This record gives sequence, structure tokens and C-alpha cells, in this order.
Amino acid sequence: MNAVIDIAGPVFLLAALGYLAARLGWVSDRAAEGLARFVFDWAVPVLLLRVFASTELPAGFPWRLLVAFYGPAATVYLLGVFVARRWFRVGFMEQVISGFGAAFGNSILVGLPLVLLAFGDSGTVPYFMLLSVHALSYFSVTTVLLETGRRGSGRSRRLSADILRGLVTNPILIGLASGLLLNWLQVPLPGPVDRAAWHMQQAVAACSLFSLGASLTHYRIAGELRHAVVIVALKNMLMPALVWLLSDAVFALPLMWSMAATLLAALPTGVNVYIFAQRYHAAAALATTTVFLSTTFSMFSLSVLLFWFQSAGFL
Repeated sequence: MNAVIDIAGPVFLLAALGYLAARLGWVSDRAAEGLARFVFDWAVPVLLLRVFASTELPAGFPWRLLVAFYGPAATVYLLGVFVARRWFRVGFMEQVISGFGAAFGNSILVGLPLVLLAFGDSGTVPYFMLLSVHALSYFSVTTVLLETGRRGSGRSRRLSADILRGLVTNPILIGLASGLLLNWLQVPLPGPVDRAAWHMQQAVAACSLFSLGASLTHYRIAGELRHAVVIVALKNMLMPALVWLLSDAVFALPLMWSMAATLLAALPTGVNVYIFAQRYHAAAALATTTVFLSTTFSMFSLSVLLFWFQSAGFL
């Protein structure tokens, strides 16, 4: 239990500190946004560069890891769509937001600090292998579905080009690709560069969690409560259970890989779900309620998951 407190305690305390600071007006929205951009554009890419440049990587393509995670992700996405269609009788675009919310997790602001604190650098390798196609898979599928629902083919082409351009210039993917290239070329980071990257890496957990807490002041229970509770059950409980079953029992992945994949699956619904809902004017109330409830419930569900890892002797 002490290990769980040591890992989860700082995570939730730092997020609570960010929330309190933003709620009391001690940190402005602009400052919180700037901190989040620092994490996404600089700290995480530098971390990726350092980890992937210096870590021994698997020889083959990790298709079992990808299937173990994205198979359940696709299943839960479809379940979210099905529930919205059959139980709540909403339109197609609202169904897509429901599926997106059930499958897409907050992988940077919540997941990365947890991985670093729980598993160290060794856990970031499988985690970021999954994350390398995370945005590409979720955003592409969701955009195509929402554009199909809106029936704007010309805009769909423009938006698809924007997404492709965004992926190519994504700082996280650039950091990952640069680290992989150095690893493949067997070029080590020079000592001063490696130490500077290490110092940058230490900022990731605190800055990302503080900015997450500050961002939560914009989310609340805004309606569609029953529907949101179902999505939270799919995201926070069913998806990690399916990922663990596939990664450990079916594919027998290395323990660290199974734990990293399961932790990624157990993360709360990411804020991009709300951003998509706002952009397409579809299910905004459902999205903001889901993000708020899923993030709040994750304080309990992630602690239970870490406690299970510890009690089973994995940590």
C-alpha cells in the first residue's frame, strides 16, 4: 500500500494544487496554457529523445503490443457508439463523440507522470510505442466519422490535410523519431546534452499534473449524466480489463509492457474529446461531463490498479 501512496499521492496532490491555484485566481488561464504547451512542445519531446536514444529496443515490430491495446480500444469505441445509438437514441455525430470518449485517454498530462513514477524509464518505451500512433489512429478515425456525419466532403479533405500536417510537425512524434534515429545509428547523446535532457525530464511530471489540475476548472457536470456514467465505466474499467487480458493472458507480453499498456487503457477520458465536440457542435455537454467524471473517478480507479500491481508483486 505504501508504494501506491508514494506513486498516486504526488500525482493527485500536484493536480489538486493546480486546480486550487486556478480556482483561486493565483494562476491565470494563459499561464496554465503556457505551462501545458511547455510540457507538450519541449519537456516530453526531449524526454523521448533521451529515452529512445539510449534504450535497447526490441528487434522486431511490436505488433502484439499494438494489437493488445488497439484491439480493445476499437471494441470499446464501438461499444460507446452502440450505447449512444441503442440506449440514449442520439444522432450519429453524438454517437461518435460517445465512442471517442469511451476509448481516448489523457495520455500526456495524466499517463506520462504515472508511468515515470511507477515504472521509470523502462516503462516509457512500450508506453510511447503505443503513443506513437495514438493521435494518428484516434483523431483520423474520429475526424472521418464526424465529417461523414456532417457531409462536408470538401472541408473533410482540407481538415485531413491539416491533420496530416499537424502530425508531421507534432513535437512528440519529432522527439520520438529523433531518438529512434539516434538509436538506429548508434549515436549516443553527448554528455552535456544528455544531462540537460535529464533535467528537462524531471520537469515533466510536476508541470503536466499542475497544468492538468488548472485545466479541470473548465470542466463540470453539464448534463447527460447517465450517458456520461456509462462512458466512464467503459473507459476507466472495461478497457483496461480487456487490455490486460489480451496483453498478459493471450499474447504473454513482458510484464512491464502489459502494465504500461493497461495503465494507458485505464487513463481518464482526454480533453481532446471536448475539443472535438466543441468543434463539431456535437454533444458538448456530454463531453465536458465525461471528462470531469472520468478524471475524478480515475483518482480511485488508478489507485486500485496500482494497488493490484503491487499486491500481485509486479511493483
